[in-house]
Amino acid sequence: MPATDRTLSQADNRRATWLELFFDLVFVAVISAVSNDLAHTVHGHLTVEQLLRFPLVFIPVWWIWMTHTLYANRFDQDDRTHRIIALLIMALVVLLSTYSERSLSGEFDAYVMTYVVIRLILAGMYFAVYNKQKHELRCARKLAQSITCGALVSGFAFFLDGPIQYIVFYLGIVIDICWQGYLRHNACQHPVHRSHLVERIGLMIIILLGESVISIVGSLSQVDWTPLRVGAAVSGFAMAWGFWWIYYDAFPLLERASRLSSGNLLTLSHLLLCMGLLLLSEMIKYTIVDDMNRTTFNRLAICGMVAFYIGKQLPYWQLFPPWRPGIILNSTVCLAITVGSTFLPNIQYSLMGISAGSLIYVVMSFRMFRRHPVTDYLVPRNQ
Repeated sequence: MPATDRTLSQADNRRATWLELFFDLVFVAVISAVSNDLAHTVHGHLTVEQLLRFPLVFIPVWWIWMTHTLYANRFDQDDRTHRIIALLIMALVVLLSTYSERSLSGEFDAYVMTYVVIRLILAGMYFAVYNKQKHELRCARKLAQSITCGALVSGFAFFLDGPIQYIVFYLGIVIDICWQGYLRHNACQHPVHRSHLVERIGLMIIILLGESVISIVGSLSQVDWTPLRVGAAVSGFAMAWGFWWIYYDAFPLLERASRLSSGNLLTLSHLLLCMGLLLLSEMIKYTIVDDMNRTTFNRLAICGMVAFYIGKQLPYWQLFPPWRPGIILNSTVCLAITVGSTFLPNIQYSLMGISAGSLIYVVMSFRMFRRHPVTDYLVPRNQ
């Protein structure tokens, strides 16, 4: 292969580039914008429309990030052409976020067309890779076809009205996700660079977690402090610390996971994990300022914790079979504590109970790691 055709994934020490870091920062800002709808309660209540709109506007944004991340992981040459296209995608995603809050009303057509344009650009990037190396990278053509097909189905929603418009738009996303999942074995012609993919996802989560903490801290100036609210604030930050520990404690092992080849499960599972983190950060913030009713708190707590634990555990379930019994036990115990905490007298006490559950999970996971080593499922450090 000519030197000019070498990708960063073929480098001996592949790390995230400055452009990729900028790309992730822009996407976290966009994620904060599309989730901003959850930052407004009416008498302590989030409406059904707000809760429904959150995943509907979040999923397309995450799917764009995932597609570009997997492309960059395998094929990025960090040349001027790629940089210009990446900057264009960032600009279009920012534009997409401006339509998110009104996407269930008058501006869904603009949302659809902006999304379709981004997806077609990503498809074009894969087609360009295939045209350079047709014999070696047939998987790039298949991935481009998947992205194109999904984008065209989603784009057909532009010509529809009513509920069917939303059904067709998200049907295109489902087709794209399922097709790429089916192609994951073909991608082994050019497997993902494990350490780089894990680094990108880890950076995205730490930025998102930091953004969530900033949001919580920003709300503290509105608080009329009482002992109960002080306890809620301490519990909220203990919970954020617990999330960090739960997520990153075993995270470095993913870089050496021998079963990690396509990266689809790893990236898709983080869709749930990020949604869970965003829901829980809003729950913590509203609990500290005491601006949430019991019903809304319970919805955010249970949905957020379920999404977080499923998203966090799915990759480890697939990659490290010896941990599967412990994953079931640990998750079940902590989710049971979450549900049980929702029956406490007020939401501040409930937050304290859920926070305690996350710290219990840390201890249980530490015991699982010691009792069930996964050395047989790791590649040597020099590979």
